[in-house]
Amino acid sequence: MRSLDLGRCLDLFLVCAIASVIANRVFLIITGYPQLGNSTLHISHAIWGAFMMMIAIVASVSFVAPFTRTFAAFLGGCGFGWFIDELGKFITRDVNYFFKPTFAIMYMIFITMYLVFRTLERKRFTSDEAVLNGLESLKAASIGQLSEARRRESLAVFDRTRPEGPLGQQIRAMLANAPTSPPSAPGVLARITSRIRQRYVQFTEWRGFVPVVNLLFVALAAATVASSVSLSLDRHGLNSFAEKATVASASAVGVMFLIGVPLLPRDRLAAYRWFERGVLVSIFVVQIFVFAERELEGVLGLIENLFIWLLLRSAIRIERERELIESVQPS
Repeated sequence: MRSLDLGRCLDLFLVCAIASVIANRVFLIITGYPQLGNSTLHISHAIWGAFMMMIAIVASVSFVAPFTRTFAAFLGGCGFGWFIDELGKFITRDVNYFFKPTFAIMYMIFITMYLVFRTLERKRFTSDEAVLNGLESLKAASIGQLSEARRRESLAVFDRTRPEGPLGQQIRAMLANAPTSPPSAPGVLARITSRIRQRYVQFTEWRGFVPVVNLLFVALAAATVASSVSLSLDRHGLNSFAEKATVASASAVGVMFLIGVPLLPRDRLAAYRWFERGVLVSIFVVQIFVFAERELEGVLGLIENLFIWLLLRSAIRIERERELIESVQPS
């Protein structure tokens, strides 16, 4: 039985894992690869990663859901990133951290994780899952921590799946009338999130929102194709499969961005999804071939694409919540 939070938590887990790998490698390069230990002992950062994953697992099995999910996704993702960063040591006979194919292997692992996560998220919820998630929302309401967005999301799943039987009907009725959490003093992260959300809403209400966003993605489309062509042509034309694939996949990214541009004025969510598809193709396909040509440019391109993807995922989530508020009415 899946949670309504799985998309957000799995995204958080994956982003924390990738960010941990990149941040750890950058830190080691800057500091000259320091080691914790002596001539006999070496305390690998994979140990610290395993320790963080252990704390996340203990928290998730010891405390009542859903209140531990965000913590477990964050700490578990960071721990997994620290652990898998030492993959080169585990797959080479000479325990070689600098084994060149390691980054490409980690990259493919992260791509596989993302595809599995998206498959879990896109599968339609069942009526049983609607009932159980409704009960979790009622748990949050019982201690004054049920948000209006979460209540409406749970009600929307009820309305789509229509659970049969008196229990499902009673839970839906209780959830429709459950009090949401009153305004309280938010923490630092909540304040930052709220400000970003407010800035986004204000930005969407500005008259220049559509032309600015469209101009940005047109520029991204042109830059993606131009950089890929420039990278591939520096060796006397498009001769290798990697060079041809880089240009072809970059062109596909540009086309997806351009499909989303005319959709933005009339269907913002559909436009965002086309933009996201383009970013994902860039992450999953273009960057693989860029890694094969120039590893440093591949890392920088991955960081840039991850940042854009995070912005798009946040915007998509906000637009979905808007749709729920407009479409779901308590009964």
